[in-house]
Amino acid sequence: MSDLDYYAILGIGPKAERDEIHDAYQREFLRVEPGRARVLVEAHAVLLDPAARADYDARIVGSALIEETVTAILDAHLPRAEARRLLRGQRKSIAPTTRPDIRTPSS
Repeated sequence: MSDLDYYAILGIGPKAERDEIHDAYQREFLRVEPGRARVLVEAHAVLLDPAARADYDARIVGSALIEETVTAILDAHLPRAEARRLLRGQRKSIAPTTRPDIRTPSS
C-alpha cells in the first residue's frame, strides 16, 4: 500500500459508501491514462476491503489530520517569526560593517 490519497484519486470523500466507490472507480477508469490504471485498481481494492480501508484510514487520514494541525499551529506563529527574521536581516544590511569614525592604526 502506498501513501497516495485514494479518495482524491477516485474523486470521492472519506465517507463514501461501497456503491459510490465502485461508480467512481468505473468513471475514472474510462478517463485514466494507461500508466495510472494500476493506481486506480489499487485504490479501488483498498477502499472496498473493510480491513484494508480501516488500516489505510488510520495511517493516511490520521496522519493528514496531524499534518493539518501542525500546519495550522505553524501558520499561526510563523508570520511573527518571519517578521523578526526579516527585521534582523534588514538591520544587518543597514548597519555598516566598519565604523568610518574609527581608524585602525597602520603598521
